[in-house]
Amino acid sequence: MDDEPADLEAIRQALIRAGYDVTTAGDATTAKETFESQGGFDLLVTDVAMSPINGCDLAADLVKLKPNLRVVFVSGYSGSQSFRYKGVPLGDVAFVSKPFNTEDLISKVLLKSEPCG
Repeated sequence: MDDEPADLEAIRQALIRAGYDVTTAGDATTAKETFESQGGFDLLVTDVAMSPINGCDLAADLVKLKPNLRVVFVSGYSGSQSFRYKGVPLGDVAFVSKPFNTEDLISKVLLKSEPCG
């Protein structure tokens, strides 16, 4: 999930080439609706900085619905601020910095091949 169309398409293409079935969304509301209507996903790749719902809030909401959901955050921001949710550091997540290359994205997705927890 990314609100930048070019980044969203790059993520989609990289995951398809790696053999994943991919559903995309350009905003968190659409992502939540699709997640619920399709019975969830195994993996969420989401930008951190989006509006009005950021990627951390989206991930937290979806993990409540599916506790073993794997999450990979993508962001132009770096450092510990990228891994905070409501002031508390997030747990076991992967992070890819923008701009990213597709090999880096796929390597982080593969690192998350087992559910967190």
